[in-house]
Amino acid sequence: MLEIKKEFKELIPALTAEEFKQLEDNCLAEGIREKIITWNGYIIDGHNRYEIATRWNLDFETESKSFKDENAVKEWMINNQFGRRNLSNYQRSVLALQLEEVFKEKAKQNLSEGGKGFQISEKVNSVKQVSKVAQVSHDTIAKVKKIQEKAPDEIKAKLQTGEVSINQAYKEIKKEEKKEKKEEERRILAEEGAKKEIEIDFRLGDFEEVFVDIPDGSVDCIITDPPYPYEFIEVWTKLSRFAKRVLKPNGYCIAYSGQMYLPEVMQRMSENLDYYWTFAVYHEGQTQIVNGINLMCRWKPVLIFQNGKKKIDNTFQDYFISEQREKNGHDWQQSKSGVAYLIEMFTKPNDLIFEPFAGSGTTMIAAREKNRRVMGAEIDEQTYNIAKALL
Repeated sequence: MLEIKKEFKELIPALTAEEFKQLEDNCLAEGIREKIITWNGYIIDGHNRYEIATRWNLDFETESKSFKDENAVKEWMINNQFGRRNLSNYQRSVLALQLEEVFKEKAKQNLSEGGKGFQISEKVNSVKQVSKVAQVSHDTIAKVKKIQEKAPDEIKAKLQTGEVSINQAYKEIKKEEKKEKKEEERRILAEEGAKKEIEIDFRLGDFEEVFVDIPDGSVDCIITDPPYPYEFIEVWTKLSRFAKRVLKPNGYCIAYSGQMYLPEVMQRMSENLDYYWTFAVYHEGQTQIVNGINLMCRWKPVLIFQNGKKKIDNTFQDYFISEQREKNGHDWQQSKSGVAYLIEMFTKPNDLIFEPFAGSGTTMIAAREKNRRVMGAEIDEQTYNIAKALL
């Protein structure tokens, strides 16, 4: 009886159920025509044929080969598969990557045998050898290696069948890595912020509740960026009501808004405030796709409302450019340059600015840099602590 070494058997990707059934039908109809290859009594080619022969009591022949060691066996096994199976680039790369450690070991041996006057790069040599065996580029090998380390089994299965490409799978992994890195950065910032003492009046919680003590008519300007999804539509009514109470006469409430629910947003804001104008902020850099209507969003409305309408003294344009949006602190974070423009247009030094949806503190940071007093609230504890770290 032949011996099966698990390491050898698992070196070669298993046949699909359909491929195995086809091989079994062929063997039953025509017998085991190809020899089963062995080394030191272990099967190194023909595991599936041996399983079929054992199950159906079919005759078969064997052939023994000689190799220096197990690494040489593995190299032969994989090269043998390349010559016999029609494999995709992904399958070829996965197979070839099985030899990476073999090639690294060879590189070490070459380095040792070459002496002090001869050096070889273990990393470069192994990658070069692997890509050569797989007949794919170094870049493809690097991507497949990352996929094998990071991708879930269901993605690997789809790569085997061709449902997903190497590039698609790799992009998803990089996207997830970027997300994980961002979350780790947020966690570290939040830990720093939790320990930090700040002079700004910045409170954790719902702005109406935590600032119930703010005097009526004490705020010069509200500048904020409420959440846009419809599940948060009620915050616009709260903002309108709060602004009416705390703003000085003719004080401004300035709010970034999404376009999707703009009519209702404006209706809710108009319940307590006077509409002044709508600005357009143009975002440089990466854009967002609005899936519901399938378009690229390159600008955002900035709604200007007032507590009792009065013409502003200075003259300015209703369109401004904001550099690429920062997202290190919050997914909905706006750029500081855009907020700074609004601060300069609608407030004066030492005015009091209030930010009820502070997020990671962009408005408060910009206000302080422009020599304005500032107060703010944030309801999410992690984001609140991130803002404290940045302030």
